Amino acid sequence: MALFHRRARGDEVRPGDVFRKVGTYGGNWTVDRIFDYPDIPRHVRLVERAGSRAMTVAATLLLDPEAFTRISRAEDIPAP
Repeated sequence: MALFHRRARGDEVRPGDVFRKVGTYGGNWTVDRIFDYPDIPRHVRLVERAGSRAMTVAATLLLDPEAFTRISRAEDIPAP
């Protein structure tokens, strides 16, 4: 897992983005909330799309291809 790497410009995580978790307990997760605090790296709250689970992870983990794959971006989803 690449913990220290540079992100491509414009590769930000936003509420509404959907990611698929890689591995045995995979599934689709939606970014619900972003936490920006001065003393820790950015974290995000994810909610499972087809369930009731939630988890909080570092935003950089979402950009690690060994952990998550981006399924869609918030701006790709049409407004109701």
